[in-house]
Amino acid sequence: MSVTLLTGCGAEPVVYVTEHGLGPDKWATAWLLTKRISPGAQLNVVDIGKELPQGIAFDVPGSAMQRQGKLSAFEIVSANHQLDDPDTRRFGRIVHDIEIGAWGAAADADSPVVERAFRSLQERYGRDTTLPACYLKFFDAVHSAIRDARESSKAISSDALAVDCDQIATQPAPGQIVAQVPIEHLLAEMKRGKSVVFVDVREEDEFLEGHIPGALNLPIRDLDESVVQRVQSADYVVSYCIKDFRGFEMAKALKDAGVQNSVILNPFGIRGWVEEGLPTIGSAAMTEVDGQRRFTECIDSPNTCKAKATAKH
Repeated sequence: MSVTLLTGCGAEPVVYVTEHGLGPDKWATAWLLTKRISPGAQLNVVDIGKELPQGIAFDVPGSAMQRQGKLSAFEIVSANHQLDDPDTRRFGRIVHDIEIGAWGAAADADSPVVERAFRSLQERYGRDTTLPACYLKFFDAVHSAIRDARESSKAISSDALAVDCDQIATQPAPGQIVAQVPIEHLLAEMKRGKSVVFVDVREEDEFLEGHIPGALNLPIRDLDESVVQRVQSADYVVSYCIKDFRGFEMAKALKDAGVQNSVILNPFGIRGWVEEGLPTIGSAAMTEVDGQRRFTECIDSPNTCKAKATAKH
């Protein structure tokens, strides 16, 4: 797939380039660049792994405009261009909550509303067939909803985020090309002796902070035939990130490479895992020994494990 989108007129527009992706940070940043920072800019999107064309790269490895540590690409770009108005700051908090906020409560009460609307957009038009113009239209609606909420002192409503891309996304939405496995079912399968490989697609610093016990750390750009050979004999190959936007990309890439048992979690990602009361190991989580012991207990008795986690809150 290669998509070029002209967002305005001009003889020599600024050109921004990136790889295709499913996470809201990418498309919110694309919106920020082409609608706020360089109105009329050209957006060129290519498949993951394809050579980038000429232009200003963002949200790709090596770019100055990509996620850095605890800051989303949207927040990095906002800071670099000194966009410090209240609406942009709130926009950034919401993107941060959805893409980065793996631990604790959301910083913005309306972040879950925006996340659900974003997922609904992808469900309607297809994760692989929702076009850049449709994502930009969605974040137009997010920006307007944030402004209206500030002016009215009311919460963001899901109705305000419902966009119609029928005139844009003419490709039919595919069926469920990557299965979602309920965590409870996955634990039951592990208890019956099924083999499961967890693939954490986040960056190394995120992985070291906290990950599912026994998980492999493998960003999607590092996927190759040796990885496929390593995992394809497992009964389940579970790719995950924070909320499984990147996790879905890896799961699909693995399936396309021949790993037919490639799946994602439900609830989504490591956030869903933690909310189910399941352990993680790392600098912000449990030790490896304690985490492995806790994981074994949760496989044996998932309801008890979840009940203990709920009691802590």
